Amino acid sequence: MNTVYMETSTLRHGKGLKVWERALCESPEVQRKATVAQLYFLDYYFNSLAYIAARKDRRAAFDNDTKQRGLEPASEQYQAELRSYCGRERVVLRKRRTKLRVDQFHIIAQVGQGGYGEVYLARKQDSGEVCALKKMRKRTLLKMNEIQHVLVERDILTATKTPWLVRLLYAFQDVEHVYLAMEFVPGGDFRTLLNNSGVLKEEHAKFYISEMFAGVNELHKLGYLHRDLKPENFLVDSTGHVKLTDFGLATGALNPKRIESLKWKLDKVKDNQLVHRSTIERRSIYRSIRNAEPRYADSVVGSPDYMAPEVLRGKPYSFSVDYWSLGCILFEFLAGFPPFSGATPEETWTNLKNWPRMLRRPEYDRPEDLIFNLSDIAWDAITNLIAHANTRWSSLEQIKGHPFFTGIQWDSLRSSPAPFVPQLDNDFDTGYYDDFTSPEDMAKYAEVKEKQRNVDRVREKEDDFGRGVWVGFTFGKNGPGKMAQANGIGGIDIDGLVTMF
Repeated sequence: MNTVYMETSTLRHGKGLKVWERALCESPEVQRKATVAQLYFLDYYFNSLAYIAARKDRRAAFDNDTKQRGLEPASEQYQAELRSYCGRERVVLRKRRTKLRVDQFHIIAQVGQGGYGEVYLARKQDSGEVCALKKMRKRTLLKMNEIQHVLVERDILTATKTPWLVRLLYAFQDVEHVYLAMEFVPGGDFRTLLNNSGVLKEEHAKFYISEMFAGVNELHKLGYLHRDLKPENFLVDSTGHVKLTDFGLATGALNPKRIESLKWKLDKVKDNQLVHRSTIERRSIYRSIRNAEPRYADSVVGSPDYMAPEVLRGKPYSFSVDYWSLGCILFEFLAGFPPFSGATPEETWTNLKNWPRMLRRPEYDRPEDLIFNLSDIAWDAITNLIAHANTRWSSLEQIKGHPFFTGIQWDSLRSSPAPFVPQLDNDFDTGYYDDFTSPEDMAKYAEVKEKQRNVDRVREKEDDFGRGVWVGFTFGKNGPGKMAQANGIGGIDIDGLVTMF
């Protein structure tokens, strides 16, 4: 998969360039910075011209209003209103010159914790916007070779306005940190909903997996594959519909160290004996693991229950790896556990390595459990997703054409009533997220905290820690017309990006 860049005249013609100069111009880093520079100047002049047009319109509206009311320029009332008008214009100018800083956001509560930073519920003080503010330390990202992943996540978030992907409001930075201010999705992640429900009815599973396919399809249309899909990466919005998030691995190549780690874990279990367990036993074991380790998916020793074999083995792969992951998620929806989960991480790795032999249809014998048995149509859909790469489904059209998805209104999914709608008290309700003031909830993050401490002990890289690597990171969703309107000044509505350095 190639990253698409805007074409520059230097790269297009390449006349008079030496071999090493041409190679430098064609490098991904230079191409991205060339694209960022073009976007910067396009946005700069677009917004400058838009500001001039809006300012002229506001002045014309002021002149027409005072004229209709018969106010003479020399009158005291006219002069007082002119001073007020000029004051409002100065406010617009100040806001245009203001760069985003973290102190412009009021932190309400912490709602997330990862190995490289924290996520907070915050409110932008001047506009009142509520957002999820992701804060990451630059040096930590440099140590762990995660800078490219953060840049890709930022690029994906700015590249689309689809309701299926979490929306980016702002991206900015200071000397030590980078920040992503994203829309706050108050219903929490899908793992919480799944933990509370255990097994989904087939009609509900069909609804949610269809929305997940729609979200992943939007990501694929941008030219990216996710590669790390799991229930934790889907959030539930205030209306009960799904949004895809966490695009840190949605880029061209995994970290080589991570690839080696995955391959090593597979090789380590190659001689392990397969353990065949009943459906009831597997479901019970998985539920007990989840209860004991609520942050199992974030665990350093946790197993990639939803990751395709090609990714685990470091082999070439395509967009279909995300369909494998969604097949595993659909299996869990209907069975109550992922298809290759075991009693230990080693058992799970063994099952993954031998997946064609270990993928089995869940079977319940007790009369009270018969309702959990999968229908033939559902099982056929799963086995078209959890399949060898050369036969696995790889397009949304194949999904839509299968009988399991009969009745799904793909063009109006988000307007359909959701099976579950979060009960929220207000825009700041964090009831569906962990309480970071609670020792019990914080205990779930013990391993994540240990990971952070280990990262802090990693020796600083020799690379020059300059500002250049973060060029083009800063982003704002509002043009000056929207900013003026937000302050009651009027003007035109500009739906453009503002890319600032």
